Amino acid sequence: MSEIFFVQPDWQLFTNINTLPQQAGVSRNLLSRLVAKELTDNALDAGAQVKIEHQQDEAFRDCIRVRDFGDGIPGDDAQVAGFFSIKRPLTSSKRFRLPSRGALGNGLRVVTATVYCTGGELYVSTRGRKLQILPQDDGTSQYLHLGSFAGEGTEVEVILPDNFFSEEVLLWAHQALEMNQGKIYEGLSSPHWYDSDSFYNLLLSVPEEIEAAVFLGYFYKMSASKVRKLLKDLTENFPDGWQKGQPLAQLSRSEADFVLGKMRDLHKALSVQSLGEVGTLENFEGYVKVKSTLRIPAGKGKYAAEIPVLLESFGRLGDARAGGVYVNKTPIIGEVDFSYYDKKIHIYGCGLNEFVDCPKLSQAPQIRVNLITPYMPIVSNGKEPDLSHFAEAIREAIGKLCRQLKKQEAQDTAPSQVLSKAPSQKKVVLEHLEPGIRKASGEGRYRYSLRQLYYVLRPLVQEHTGKELKYANFNTIITDYEFACGEDLAGVYRDERGTLLHPHTQAEIKLGTRTVERYHRPIFNFNKILYSEKEGFFEILKDAGFCEKHDCALLTSKGFASRAARDVIDLLANTEEELYFFCIHDADLSGTLIYQALQGATKARPERKVRIVNLGLEPWEGLDMNLEVERLEKRSSKTAAHYIQVYDQDPQEKKPFHFTDYQRWVDWGEWLKSFRIELNAMDTPTFIEWLDRKVGAYSIGKVVPPETYLQNEAEENARALFEASLREEIMSRLDLESLVREEMAKKFPELRDKINQKEFAPLVKKALEDMPVQSWSDSFKKILDELMSS
Repeated sequence: MSEIFFVQPDWQLFTNINTLPQQAGVSRNLLSRLVAKELTDNALDAGAQVKIEHQQDEAFRDCIRVRDFGDGIPGDDAQVAGFFSIKRPLTSSKRFRLPSRGALGNGLRVVTATVYCTGGELYVSTRGRKLQILPQDDGTSQYLHLGSFAGEGTEVEVILPDNFFSEEVLLWAHQALEMNQGKIYEGLSSPHWYDSDSFYNLLLSVPEEIEAAVFLGYFYKMSASKVRKLLKDLTENFPDGWQKGQPLAQLSRSEADFVLGKMRDLHKALSVQSLGEVGTLENFEGYVKVKSTLRIPAGKGKYAAEIPVLLESFGRLGDARAGGVYVNKTPIIGEVDFSYYDKKIHIYGCGLNEFVDCPKLSQAPQIRVNLITPYMPIVSNGKEPDLSHFAEAIREAIGKLCRQLKKQEAQDTAPSQVLSKAPSQKKVVLEHLEPGIRKASGEGRYRYSLRQLYYVLRPLVQEHTGKELKYANFNTIITDYEFACGEDLAGVYRDERGTLLHPHTQAEIKLGTRTVERYHRPIFNFNKILYSEKEGFFEILKDAGFCEKHDCALLTSKGFASRAARDVIDLLANTEEELYFFCIHDADLSGTLIYQALQGATKARPERKVRIVNLGLEPWEGLDMNLEVERLEKRSSKTAAHYIQVYDQDPQEKKPFHFTDYQRWVDWGEWLKSFRIELNAMDTPTFIEWLDRKVGAYSIGKVVPPETYLQNEAEENARALFEASLREEIMSRLDLESLVREEMAKKFPELRDKINQKEFAPLVKKALEDMPVQSWSDSFKKILDELMSS
């Protein structure tokens, strides 16, 4: 007999109670809990206010009702039934990557399949009527019109028989409601969130009736004029390919890549801050935020996805059942276990198997993690996330959270007599910090400086403590607070202090909060970066061609590295191109501490994620070079950086100053308390030769882009040069000036008449009343553009 090859459409797996769990991602006994969660997620995405109910009827059946107060489900009765069809393909507006709760558009199929497989009932009330949805054996759904429905939004009611009862049916739904707070993302999808493959697949799923201009308008900053220009460029660059009016699904991979590249060129990638957040949760003492980026390379095509991720962690001691992992404010279905052992947290599940150092706590911490991201890699139709991509960020967040809980525990167990005293200045500042920020920022509408926040809080501290709050103490309180939270205050900006200099272009970026937030590393410009505590060396190194010779950027913040400088280092460390970091400093106590603070953890920042090479100058090195030694007027009480080695002094081994022998017996930490050697003790030729030798020892050569990049650059440059040459040749054949004069003589008089009939001053005044942030020239130009296009 010949072998039979069976074909089974995937929707049939939803119609069998034994195969439905593999599509839903949960065991059979949790299906009703999942139904409540899926309906709640959809309701939360549809309306700000959501109401959920669960009760049992006389037959002990589970009755789950979820009501939102949004716009309702669009379409006629048949279309509504179609949304609740098992057989329908994965149809969803959520194919656009956005930081929202949906992922596959699979939720309603799971709801309908559970009703079908269990012999339950499904009712949908929306836009004035109530329908009963009747799932059919062929995977489609029919409907019965049951009457009218009063009120806004949509109510979905699911009734399941008693033999499919789940404990705590509304657990996941209530958890989703609990996390439904804080800021939300209200923008459009970004082309930076797609790799070449996912963008091409998105185009293949666009319905034929959707025009290209409409589809592209769903992306960030894709105005109608920009879309028209993009489509024009597409048809000009691929004259034998896709043409205007054709469905987007007919674009080739190379054409899709062209469109994606053009869209990316129109704006920079959105920051993590724009994604929204949950913010602090009631009854959770600990709260930490960590920013991360998920890079997904393309299998075909040249564009990788750059996915911003905000990881929030919440903690309190005890009651571990309320912990777990959430994605975009809704609990995941996969299980992640946070087990606390003596000074360790073991995180296991969904691709994680991590250990995090933790201070000793009196109780096991309850830990909750939420990831806000426009895209989450999943490993099943049940939407189980692959969290291995975020292991480093999760470890960092949990470590900070545990230290925060330990600090809180210590405060809670302080002697009771302390409580009877007047509150400390720190306590008053922290208790009034959030309302103070709201006042300083105009309820979040504006940025604000630390000094502005200080002046808001100073009178409150005076009132509660009877003592004046000094700015230095306020700065210390805020620094400690930011370290505990793992994040700068929301909306704060700090003045520019320091500079980043790019080689070759000589571009100088002044380092401040706002400039660092907007900074993007230029591609293939430098592969080394040198931090100097002295900005004066910039001009010397620029004139000597040092930066260009070594493809080395220069960074300074005039002494100890500012937060902006450390942020730039961390930002550069996360880029793909290979990069070496170097540091030079004076041979004095402050110099050693400058390097230590640059590399190591501080109160406001964790340790750098890259190794920073310390080039010196070190005291034994300066002595070996016979550089001038300065004696300090007063012996310092500071302690040198940890890396300064201490040697046992042996008077019998003392010899004249010579590096190899001198290092053997000198306690350099003690020496630096009385002496110092400046970098400026070297003349310019000596300094350049010294630094050339130092950097050269770690040289990774000059920057050379990969062959694929050079090939693309060659083709683009050749195309541009050839096009310019052709334009010049064609223009030389035309008597363009004569043609312009003829056309002007024909057409301009009519336009001039329109202009003469207008009174522009009242129009400009009215436009400025509507948009006072504009200048008169911007308003005037817009009025003129409208006149010319009419």
